[in-house]
Amino acid sequence: MKTFFVFRVFFLYLRREIVSTENCVRMTQKENIVHHASKMFVEQGIKAVRMDDIAQELSVSKRTLYELFEDKEELIYQSICHYFETERERRMRQILEIENTLEVMVANLRDMIDVAPVAGRIRRNVKRFYPTVYKRLEEDVQSKSMDDLNRWVTGCIECGYFERNVKVKYAVDVLHHSVHGMLVNTLDEERPSNELVSMMSYSLLVFIRGLCTIEGQRIIDECTSKYFNNN
Repeated sequence: MKTFFVFRVFFLYLRREIVSTENCVRMTQKENIVHHASKMFVEQGIKAVRMDDIAQELSVSKRTLYELFEDKEELIYQSICHYFETERERRMRQILEIENTLEVMVANLRDMIDVAPVAGRIRRNVKRFYPTVYKRLEEDVQSKSMDDLNRWVTGCIECGYFERNVKVKYAVDVLHHSVHGMLVNTLDEERPSNELVSMMSYSLLVFIRGLCTIEGQRIIDECTSKYFNNN
């Protein structure tokens, strides 16, 4: 009886370990699908890429895709979230060695402007073809964007680069909606990339300069020369 009990405990432990291992493999497979699907959606368009195409590209069955993702909308949501988060992490790595908070903000905004044509196209297409996904996506992306901007604006005030009387919430809202509006709200107007970059650069720099102290204006002038000298 005791031997049977020990064997049963061992069997249950072994079964749990097998299930745990399967879950790890499953998660790795899911992450791999999201990673590759995000590239396909960005390069080929979310409407053009079918579940069949993804299954064929990754050598998996459609059944596997639907076991891991409820439907195509869920895969699109996770894939585009992955794309934007990967871009955000890339920007953060690029500014690790910059100690000046104001320059960190300007460098990030410069990079966001550079990828604006691609990011705008993705958002417009998601909004057009998958409005439910768009709503979920914007809530996540906007939340992280607002958090970053809030941190930078607050840091600039604390360092003496922005005037003390700057209202953080208003400044963050203006900066965020300036970029977001140009990317998403002109759905029927495909602007040339260089025109979009120039427009966004000018409006953001003028607004940021208006928040600055004398020291902040000096830094903005240096940043303008460093990051926007071609516009």
